[in-house]
Amino acid sequence: MKTSLFGSKVSTAVALLTTAFFMSAASFSAKAEDLNAVFQQGRAAYYKGDLDTAYKLLSRVAAANPKHAETASMLAYIRANYQPKDESLKTQYAAVTLPKVEMADVTLTEAIEGLRSLSKNASGGKVTPNVIVKGEELAQRKLSLSLSNVPLSEALNYVTQLVGAKATYDKHVVILSSQADTITSTVGTK
Repeated sequence: MKTSLFGSKVSTAVALLTTAFFMSAASFSAKAEDLNAVFQQGRAAYYKGDLDTAYKLLSRVAAANPKHAETASMLAYIRANYQPKDESLKTQYAAVTLPKVEMADVTLTEAIEGLRSLSKNASGGKVTPNVIVKGEELAQRKLSLSLSNVPLSEALNYVTQLVGAKATYDKHVVILSSQADTITSTVGTK
C-alpha cells in the first residue's frame, strides 16, 4: 500500500511539473508571438514611411532582442535620417482653424486679443497664441479684417501684413515688429 501511495504522489508531482513546464512554454511562446507581432507592425510602419510609429515599435523589439539584425538595421536608418515632427509654434498655430474672424477698425493689440480668444475657443482651450508687439506706435495701428475657416497662423499673417509689420516665430512666442525697425537693424549690421 505504501508503494501505491508513493507512486500516486510521484505521478501527481510529475503531472504538476509537466503542466507547469508546458504553461511556461506556452507563456514564452505567447510572448515571442507578441514580440513578432510588434516587429511586424513596426516593419510595416517603416515601409509605409511612418518612421515615428516604426521607431516606437522597433525600439520595443530591440529592447527585448538587441541582436535582431533587421530591427537593428531599420532603427539605424531611422536614427540617421529621421527628422522629428515639427512642434514649432507656426505648426501648432496652423493646426487651429478659426471658423470666422470679423474685425473692423481695431488696433493691432485688440486684433491680437481677439485672435487669442478665437483660438482658445477653436482649440478647446489648448492653443492660445503668445504674441509680443514691439513698439507702442505699432500696437496702435488700425486694421479691419474678415476671414472664414482660416488657420490661426494665416490669420496672424494677415493681421501682420495689414499693419505693415513683420512676424518672427521664436520657440515660445511670435514677435511682431515694424518693417522700418527690421530694415534699420539690417542696414545697421552690414
